[in-house]
Order: sequence, then structure tokens, then C-alpha cells
Amino acid sequence: MSEENAPETATTPEPAAAPEPASDSTKRRPGWIPAVAVVVVLGVIVGLGQVIWAQPEQRVAPAITAEPIRSSVLLCPEPGTGGNLGVRVSAAIVPGQPGQDSSPGEAGLRTLPGAESASSNLKVPGEQGQIEAFGTELPPVEAFGEGSLAPGLIADQWGRDPSGRGRGMASTACAPAGSDFWFVGGGAVAGRVTSVVLVNPDVTSAIVDVIIHGPEGEIDTPTTRGIVVPGQDRVTIRLDEVAPGVNGTAFHVIARSGRIGASVDDEQRSGLDAIGTDWIPAAAEPATTVYVPGILAGDGARVLSIVSTSDNDAIVSVRVLAQDGSYVPFERNSIVVPAGAVTTLDMAPALPPTPDGIAPATLELSSDQPIVAGMRQFFGGRNVQNEASFSAGAQPFTGPAAVSGLPVRAATDVKVQIAAPSTGAEVEVTMLPFRGGTQVAEPTEPVRVSVPPGEVRVVTFEPPNDVDWFTGVITPLPGSGPILAAHRVKERSRFGDLITGYPWQPLRNRVLVPQAFPDEAVATR
Repeated sequence: MSEENAPETATTPEPAAAPEPASDSTKRRPGWIPAVAVVVVLGVIVGLGQVIWAQPEQRVAPAITAEPIRSSVLLCPEPGTGGNLGVRVSAAIVPGQPGQDSSPGEAGLRTLPGAESASSNLKVPGEQGQIEAFGTELPPVEAFGEGSLAPGLIADQWGRDPSGRGRGMASTACAPAGSDFWFVGGGAVAGRVTSVVLVNPDVTSAIVDVIIHGPEGEIDTPTTRGIVVPGQDRVTIRLDEVAPGVNGTAFHVIARSGRIGASVDDEQRSGLDAIGTDWIPAAAEPATTVYVPGILAGDGARVLSIVSTSDNDAIVSVRVLAQDGSYVPFERNSIVVPAGAVTTLDMAPALPPTPDGIAPATLELSSDQPIVAGMRQFFGGRNVQNEASFSAGAQPFTGPAAVSGLPVRAATDVKVQIAAPSTGAEVEVTMLPFRGGTQVAEPTEPVRVSVPPGEVRVVTFEPPNDVDWFTGVITPLPGSGPILAAHRVKERSRFGDLITGYPWQPLRNRVLVPQAFPDEAVATR
């Protein structure tokens, strides 16, 4: 594994007025107190008593603690559709995470009920497993972790079609079961098919709304509201069937009841030739500062898509983080995004140039309104078939992150980009090799990478020999600033390179839990 170096007031009270002398009519005998005064004094005393007893009880806000998670469910959408497509679903339990030394647990991969089934069990941290679906159509796959094997659980779906109408390479992180997702990208123009895949891991049905945004704003699609996803089943919604002719979309997926895993697949062809296929990564939730990591080196358009999720138009400022520092581009440094609409713009002219196209980069988007973002990246050239890959809006993190199932193949290499958006970062990059079976992976020797603030570094993974695939792990060191990370898998071919990748998310290791405490006031009433 090697690092690609960068061309590297107090106020004074006014005096009280002197008392005026009393008139004869107000003079009284010593020891006599007016009845009015008695009433006033008693009223004050009673009033004070009322004030004192009316004071609200002092309550201490419940403390919030972070505890290791005890259950994790990740959903892999579509592991195999037959034909020439080969798909592998992989899982790993990244060792060394908090909570792994507690009570026993269980973990693994298993298909949801269907015509075909498969499974792979994981017994200890550091173990990895896979389900392969080469030429076989399988139901969705669930990666599960319970007890001490829930912290550090990750899963990935990777597929490759070397020829034919579906030629391309595609991958996606298996998504945690949840109720709210954003995806930015996709379209329904001629030759392009974008599909939303909903997977329900539970035995009861889920009710889901898929809200679609286009260039003119939210699109009225009654058939995508109140979608019933049966228990332990999968439902697919094709964009060309519900909103034909729309170019440039975003999807807000909301589970009204139950929980789901959501994924979005995008394919485009020109005649019989594929010109790009991949999964669109889930975007970070709406925020006023969003980063788009993993902008890949090479020639081709880098199409940024932004949606203002509020009722107001957004003004978005752009900063580029590159290998030799950050800068505000002369072109495309400010973008106006109408409320609810998808605004697209090719950012290639604003990115750092190289003789072969653009250099690796990350975008920082600062907005006066909450936004979500994504990017479609094109690769290709004359006399070769094109390919596409996606990135998505993300947020910096300070904990460990990992991706499993990174392929080891001839003419294939894997790189990871690491960006430090605000302060310098220091991380260690390791691998967990997978050689088949159920052996516990021994992490490789760590490679330390320093990333100056506002810059990007690229690391090339160099896996050991006789490895089927590996899990890449990034661990920020103590005192490191927050980072962003995204990987790229590239298979070189004279017919056109195959490319895939997506931004990394921190490991799901802990959950915030409010501490309960006895209320003495309640107990004594």
C-alpha cells in the first residue's frame, strides 16, 4: 500500500429622592400602625409564600451516554440478476471496536425468504464472509449482528459485467435499516433506467413514500405514495414508469410505518452499448455545509446535482479541496438552487487540471439553506465504451471507517481518497485480507497518512498475494481532525475501463442512550 504524494457594563443607580416631611394629617401616635399597613404587610407575606411555593422544581436534564450497539441490520438490495452479471455480497466484523469484548453474540449474512437461499456465519471479530451470486438471481441479503458482534459490522455489494448490454462495474454499501433516505441522481431520458429498490427486513409490511424531485421542483407521482413493501420482501420502482422524460432527479424515501433498506440503481445505454452503470450512494441528511468526496481523476464530466430541501431558494458557495491545497474556483464558485428543484452543473472546469483530465478532489458546499447533493462522474474516450460512477454528499467523521469486498483481480487496482476539510488529519490505513473459508483475518501493517488541512491524499491499496478480496480500514489517530473518505475500484481494459466507488461512513459502533434516574419529588408525593 503506498501513498500518492501531492505535488504534496455596569450602571450606577441614580440617588434616591429625599423624603418629603409628613403633614399634620398624617402624624400618628407612637406605637399605632395603620390597618392598611397591616393588610399590605400580610399581603406581602402571603404573596411571598405563594411565590416561593410556586417556583418550579429544579430538574437536572437526563444525561446522555454512548453505549455499544447490541443489534445491527444491513440490507443488500439485489445480489444477482442472472446473465453475465456476477455479484458478491461480503461482510466483515472490524476488530478492535468497543463492545466486542462483552457478552457473546452472533453475526452473518443470510438471504431473505425466496426461491434461492444462502448464508455465511461470522463467529468472532476479524472474521469475514461472503455470498456469491454469479449467474444466479437471489433474494435480498441481510447482514446481521447481535450482542458483541454488532459493533464493527459492515457489508458491501459488488458486481461486475464484463460485456453485453449491462457492461460495467457497480457497488454499494449495504444500508442500515431505517426510515429516511436521500439519493441525488438518476434520470428517465431515452436509454436511461433508474430504479429505487426497497427492502423490508421485518415480517410485517412497511408503508413507504418515495418523493421525487426534478429540475422544476417536486414531481407529482401519486403511485409512489403509500407503497406497501411486504414483510421480508423487495419492491422496485422504475423512474421511467412513474416520471418519464425527467432528467436530473433526487429521491426522498420515507417509511411511514416499519423500516426499510433503500438503494438506487442507475443504468444508461446508447443503442446496444452501455455508457455507465452503478448504484447511487445515499446522501447525507440535509445541512447547510455538505461535502462531496471522492471526485476521481481522469477525463470526463463531473456533474454536480444539488437540491434545496427548504421552502426557500439556496445560494451555495463552493470550495475545492485538492492535493496541493484548497481554493475557491474562479468559475462555478456560487450556485443558485431554486427551492425543491434539482440543479445540475458540470464542475469539471472548476476542478484542478492535469494532462489526463482532472486531479482527485473534494467539494465543500456552503449554503444559506439546507441542501443535499450528489455527483455523477463520466469516464471514457474515443473507440471505447464509457463508464459512470457516483459520489454523494457526506459529513466529516473522526471514528474508524471501513469497506468490505474490495476486489483483487488482474488489471484492477483500488485507491482511497482521504480529505481533511478543516484541521490536519493523521490516520492509519490497514487491510483485512480474505482468502476464503472462515479464518480470522490478521490486519496488515498499518500505513500512516498525514493530510494537511484543506487537502486531499490518495492511497493505493497493495493487498498480499493469494487474496480473494479485502476489507479496507481507516482509523484516525488520537488528536486527528475530522476526515472524509471515498474509494475507487478501477479495472483497466482496452474496451473501456470499469469503475466504481462511493464515500465511506464511520462504523456504527455506539448508540446514544438517555440515563434514567428516580424523581424524588414524585416518590414523596
